[in-house]
Amino acid sequence: MQSQVLVPLDGSTNAEAILPHALFFAQQTHSFLTLLRVIMPPGEPEYTVPYIPDDWYEGEVSWTKNYLTTLATRLQAQGVRVQTRHLEATSAGAAILSYAEQHSDVQLITLATHGRGIGGRLLLGSVAGDVFASAPTSLLLLHPPKDAEIPSGPITSASYQTIVVPFDGTALSERVLAQATTLALACQASVLLVAVPPPPLLEQEMRVNEIEKPMQGVPAHEEMKQADFLADQAEQLHTSTGLTVQTAVTEGDPEAFIERFSKNNQQHLLIVTTREQAEHKAMRFLHQSNVPVLFVAI
Repeated sequence: MQSQVLVPLDGSTNAEAILPHALFFAQQTHSFLTLLRVIMPPGEPEYTVPYIPDDWYEGEVSWTKNYLTTLATRLQAQGVRVQTRHLEATSAGAAILSYAEQHSDVQLITLATHGRGIGGRLLLGSVAGDVFASAPTSLLLLHPPKDAEIPSGPITSASYQTIVVPFDGTALSERVLAQATTLALACQASVLLVAVPPPPLLEQEMRVNEIEKPMQGVPAHEEMKQADFLADQAEQLHTSTGLTVQTAVTEGDPEAFIERFSKNNQQHLLIVTTREQAEHKAMRFLHQSNVPVLFVAI
């Protein structure tokens, strides 16, 4: 069964900014691109209207089909298979999640974190938050620049020069690194490993292990200095793949370092992490940065 890259759209140019990134992932995984629009009843979710015409739904369906078909044609020029879908719902976030849950072949959801469609259509803000909280699969989020608009004509794939991996040495981050490595090899990007502390629960478990099993000591990666550990990981990755691998150990908040780095390298940068890491570090800068972030489902 061919997998799907799901692209929810609201009709806005801001929401369409995710398309070059979705196209990249569809090409690399040989997946369908599924363009999905959720049709909301007039007045949803926040605007009241004095009058709802009886044929509002038929009009929305007609507009949606034309809109999605036009985008599909522009994407198909890149050799990917594109399918279009529309759903009626009162909650866009719930509809997106329901679609992903009902289609096990959805391997990735790609979503812009804001965007207003024609006539005040759905704002993708709270929607992205709902999907982030409960997505059953990997998730790619992008906060596009204000008034972002992709050029007319065929839509071309995004490309990445640097893939940033917040790395704490846990099994989770090692699996994220494996995913990031695959992507880096696909576009010949360099990899930047940024040291981050482990989640509080893991830190607590380490302290318990030190007390209960003093003879066994702490895990090996805790005995090393972060710089030495990251350098070792970088060397192993470079030797096995030939990729350029850099490391960064920050004295202060690693989140602040990634924010500064992203501001200087936004054009061809991808951050790969997990929802668990993002929630632990709060990664508030993701709401301000225009860098795509891939949250890998583990």
